[in-house]
Formats: sequence, C-alpha cells, structure tokens
Amino acid sequence: MIETMKVGMKTQKILVFGDTHMPTRTDSIPTSFYEKIKQTQYNLALMTGDLVREQAMRAALPPLPKCYIVKGNMDYGHDYRFHEQLQIEGLNVLLLHGTQLRPRGSIKQFHEILCRVGADIGIHGHTHKPTIDLYEGKLIINPGTISGATGGWRGRDDASFVELEISSSEVRVILYNTDWHLVKKSELRFLKKNGDMARSE
Repeated sequence: MIETMKVGMKTQKILVFGDTHMPTRTDSIPTSFYEKIKQTQYNLALMTGDLVREQAMRAALPPLPKCYIVKGNMDYGHDYRFHEQLQIEGLNVLLLHGTQLRPRGSIKQFHEILCRVGADIGIHGHTHKPTIDLYEGKLIINPGTISGATGGWRGRDDASFVELEISSSEVRVILYNTDWHLVKKSELRFLKKNGDMARSE
C-alpha cells in the first residue's frame, strides 16, 4: 500500500535519520543537531530503523512530527513494517533499513527494488555511512547515523542526518555531518524528468 502525503503547503520539509542504537550504544545526539531539529518545522520524519528502543530515541531528540519508521535488524520486539512506500507530492519514496541489500549497502540491488516497486527515491540505513547517489534514474539516500553509533560496541563515529525539501517533482537534499566538533552542510538538487531522477542546477 502506498500512502499519499499532501499537507497543503508548497514545499514539504522532511527529516530523515536512523541507526540511533539507543540506549545500547549511545544515549544522545550532537547538541548542534538537537538545536537544528528543534528550531526547524518539519512536516514529516522518516527513520531508517535500528532505533533499538524508540522511547530512548525520542527522549534524546526534540519533539518530532508524524513519523514513519521501518524495522532494522536490531529492532527486536517492535512491530514496525520492513518497508514504507509514500507518494510525497510528485515523487514516490521507498523507505527501508537495508539489511536485505547484498553486498551491504548495494546500490545496484536497491535500484532493482526501486524499479520493481515504481519508486523514484530510495532511503536506507544500516551502513552508518551517509551517501547521496544518483544511479540510473533513481535517487538513493542513506542519512547515516544521527547519534554517531558505531558498528560495534566502541566509542562513536561521525554523526549525520538529512533534510529533504520536496516541491512537486523536485527535491532538495541537505546533508548535515559532524565529527562532534565541526558541522558540515552539503546540498544537492534533483528533479524528476521524463520518468527519471536527474540533477538540477
């Protein structure tokens, strides 16, 4: 089932994050991220899974808008769906954790899934590494880990999350990444043209 999201606004601002691993590997996000999210009015939040405990995640973040959460390999006991597919304005978005992608984080395999379900944008997590890839007409996004959770049981890594601004068939992708000292912001724009996603200047 594909849910259609329209909020009666010209542009929809969407928060995208995941792999918080709270409280098993960490219990907070960077202060700069907390303040940015707190000060921004989002229409929607998309979470790539591996929250571990949703209550712990929500305690570490500011209040969130309506959320779509998919099940990760560490989300034991939760009844999240393995994927969510949304029609957001003129773009179809597929959200999943990425456990099923082989090899880990495979863009080629995700592209095949996107083609099969008719999605324009694919969002996944699991690797803890932020990426924005345009691959054969599909836009594939990984927001990384907003808490800097490592792949194991040690320390912390760089933290990151993504904002999407969707208007009609265009999307602005903003990536925030920090080493816990300096925040770096990068931005790319894309649009759907003749059935394919393409770069927009």
